[in-house]
Amino acid sequence: MKNVAQITVTFGILSTILVAAPAMTQNQRPPSVPRTPPNTVFGVTRQSGNCPSNVKLWTSLRQYEGGGEFTVIADTVAIAGAARLVRSTKKLAEFTAPLKSNFASCVGQATSKEETENLYSFQFRNRNVTFRVQLPPDTPSNPSEISYKNVVSSRPAIRWAIAD
Repeated sequence: MKNVAQITVTFGILSTILVAAPAMTQNQRPPSVPRTPPNTVFGVTRQSGNCPSNVKLWTSLRQYEGGGEFTVIADTVAIAGAARLVRSTKKLAEFTAPLKSNFASCVGQATSKEETENLYSFQFRNRNVTFRVQLPPDTPSNPSEISYKNVVSSRPAIRWAIAD
C-alpha cells in the first residue's frame, strides 16, 4: 500500500507540472537584445537607390518536448530609426522603421533561402524598411502562433512557437 501511495503522489506532482508548464512559459519576460553580434545575415537584393548590403537578425530556439519556441530580433538600428508595429495577427507581425538618410533611396528586399528562416522578410521602399514575420498555415501536426511582438531597444522583436 505504501508503494501505491508514493506512486499516486508522484504522478500527481508530475501531472501538475505538465499542466502548469505551458502557463509558465506564456509569462516569460520580453526578449532583450543579445550582447553578441547577430547570428543570421540576409543579403539585400537592390532594385534601385543606395541600399545596405545586408540586414541582420538575432535568432534563438528553445526546444521542448512537443515543439519549439523561436525568438527573433531584427537589427534594424544599424540602417533605420526606431521600429513600430504596424500590423499583427496570430500568424503575422509587421514592423516598419524610417531608413537612415544614406539608405532612404533604397528599393529592394531581403529574404532567406533557408527553410527555417523563410518566414522572415525585409522590404525597402518609400524611405522605410518593413520587417515581416509570416507563419505558415496550421496543419493538424504543426500548429504555430506568435506569442510576443513588440519593439525592444528600437528593434522589432517576435517570439513564436510551433508544435511538432
